[in-house]
Amino acid sequence: MTPHEGMAPAPAPAPLRLGLVGVDSPHAPSFTGLFGDGVTGAVPGATVTAAWKGVAAADFPLGRDRVDALAREVTDLGVPLCSTPEEVAGRCDALLVVASDARTHHGYFTRLAPFGKPVYVDTRFALALRDARAMLATARHHACLPLAGSPKRFTPEFRQALGSGDVDRIDLTGPLPTQPGHPFLAWYGVHLVDLAVAALGPGCAAVDATDARRTKLTWADGRIATLGGDAEWSPLTTGRLNGPGGGRTFAIEAGPAMLTGLLTSIVESCRTGVPNVPEAEVLDIVAVVEAAHRSRITGAPVTLPHPSGEVRP
Repeated sequence: MTPHEGMAPAPAPAPLRLGLVGVDSPHAPSFTGLFGDGVTGAVPGATVTAAWKGVAAADFPLGRDRVDALAREVTDLGVPLCSTPEEVAGRCDALLVVASDARTHHGYFTRLAPFGKPVYVDTRFALALRDARAMLATARHHACLPLAGSPKRFTPEFRQALGSGDVDRIDLTGPLPTQPGHPFLAWYGVHLVDLAVAALGPGCAAVDATDARRTKLTWADGRIATLGGDAEWSPLTTGRLNGPGGGRTFAIEAGPAMLTGLLTSIVESCRTGVPNVPEAEVLDIVAVVEAAHRSRITGAPVTLPHPSGEVRP
């Protein structure tokens, strides 16, 4: 018998304890339910053990009007509410900022990063590039692992269409509703921007939102992404990728199943210490959303800066 024969497999690590910060998003109860007890849930490896309700802004009805009901859903799932985000951080191994209002993300992240624990910022990492840069700098200073990303980028539908081949162009269509304080692509359109950057990588050089039907993103090497859709929300996001190997299409339907790839990526990143979305992509997504609004307002294309702050050629 070899030294390894007859040995029991190593026990699985204890589930990570996750804390929710801001629960005015349906992701708060959805994430909690999908993780379950950390062993038998749809996404094993972590469980939600604490939450902070958050403070909904008076000028953000979507959060203001549903935060109490969503907080009850979270507590009904067995998660206790804490009085501050710092209390949540002290009780948990990693944090999930799921507050809907992206204007709160910079402030919440600044309060959480000093604990040196992984922090996922849901979908809309920041509304301004200066805030995103500051958040990532704060993370580096405190050895806090920043996690990000739309759940759509982690779906099998998108990952299979993306494959391992080169992509020259991606055309995306999905719902584009807005909310107060989150103009144009800053609310739901950020999902399309995230998919475009996931497909083509960082380095978007110009954003042209002067066409009311489709926004065009151009990379320095000539690759292109286009984004379009209707103002009314619908569950379906579709796309077509083109490259040397031909075209591939995909369709993503919103729902609990769509979230599992994201949650799996969060658990994996917390275990490995490797960000689930590269910082350069996080910055590009925020930069594109910000530039698209400026292009729509001014009626002219906008050239994006490098992450260093220099304008791309």
